[in-house]
Amino acid sequence: MSCPLCQQIELAKSGKHPRVVADMRRTLVVLGDNQGLPGWCVLILKRHEEHLADLSVDEQMALFREVALVGNAVRAVCQAARVNYECLGNQVSHVHWHVIPRYGAEVDPDPASPVWGFDPAKLKGNQSPEEAADLLMRLRGSVGK
Repeated sequence: MSCPLCQQIELAKSGKHPRVVADMRRTLVVLGDNQGLPGWCVLILKRHEEHLADLSVDEQMALFREVALVGNAVRAVCQAARVNYECLGNQVSHVHWHVIPRYGAEVDPDPASPVWGFDPAKLKGNQSPEEAADLLMRLRGSVGK
């Protein structure tokens, strides 16, 4: 299996994925590797599809409902000034959504710019394991409420 997102789904199914926020009907929600903007989540479609347009419109709408629920949780838990939603597929050809909290200048180096231009170290962040565990628990408690 060469798809890294399919690998994450299999890891979660085995109970060994350390960053699962929620197992929703259509998506697996994980706390992203990039935590320079704390609370960044990724929703991974549970089956391998490479194009959003290959899903029926009804399924796309149901998928976005899950994205919206996670966005609401991220905004509430992280007290984000704004939340960005991105479904790209350029680097990993598996339908997935990034839910990215944006903050003021004290946390976010350039709140008006896309995150993809950030310095890689800033994008990754320096969240401690304890901070990540706390954030994960708070997001788990908030998704879907």
